[in-house]
Amino acid sequence: MAIFYDLITDDLREWALKQQIFYTASAPLVGRHVNISPKGLPSATFTIFDGNHAAYVDTTGSGSETISHVYENGRVTIMFCSFGASPRIMRFFCHGRVVEWDQPEFKPLLKRMGKENVPGARAIILLDVWKAQTSCGFGVPRLSSQSSSNNTELTDGSTIELDDRDTMFKWTSHQIAKNQLRSYQAENNAYSLDGLPGLKAGRRDRKEVLMVGDIQAWVRRIAAQKGGFLVGVWVGMIILLLLQGTGLVPAQRAIAPSQIKIWA
Repeated sequence: MAIFYDLITDDLREWALKQQIFYTASAPLVGRHVNISPKGLPSATFTIFDGNHAAYVDTTGSGSETISHVYENGRVTIMFCSFGASPRIMRFFCHGRVVEWDQPEFKPLLKRMGKENVPGARAIILLDVWKAQTSCGFGVPRLSSQSSSNNTELTDGSTIELDDRDTMFKWTSHQIAKNQLRSYQAENNAYSLDGLPGLKAGRRDRKEVLMVGDIQAWVRRIAAQKGGFLVGVWVGMIILLLLQGTGLVPAQRAIAPSQIKIWA
């Protein structure tokens, strides 16, 4: 079951910085790509200033999807997950801001984070965390050093193993045995966090008329695009005025009342 927080509590902060990896997720307003990037060493690159503010050092990589998306719309989600004995997933839903390495703010900010100058650092991503979420993490495999036929050999010759947890299957089997899985899906899987329609089976179990819910979602989407429409109208008017000013488009001459003829 997901639990939501208005801020990053002390125990969430401590747990996050103990993990070995975190992920960033971002997307453009228009386009087909949704980006997910793994980041290592949270203790060396990630700082949580307080309950609603954090930052991480972004090093040079093969692309700059997160930076580009944050510049465009500011939306970014940070995710931590445990590969240890105690499963957990934690997400920070954020609005981000980019501070590049050559900006005056960069070095003081790096000092404020308590970090050394990370080689290849190209930016710091400042995060305004407006919501945190934890969930079970039962589906995340557990890291093990035990020998088995499923071991993955590393470049140094050592081996590791990612063991699938059986917790998720035990939980779902328990829900099915109690005939409660469908009610759980109806409660938790019918809509996204932003209210977008989700699992249709869950929506039907909520006795929802799917067409009505889909129309309501469409109306909300159109309403959200209203701002873009108004901007387009204003831009069009400005372009028209500029063209009229250059003489490329003749200005419309006002018609005097005496020139209007009414035909009987």
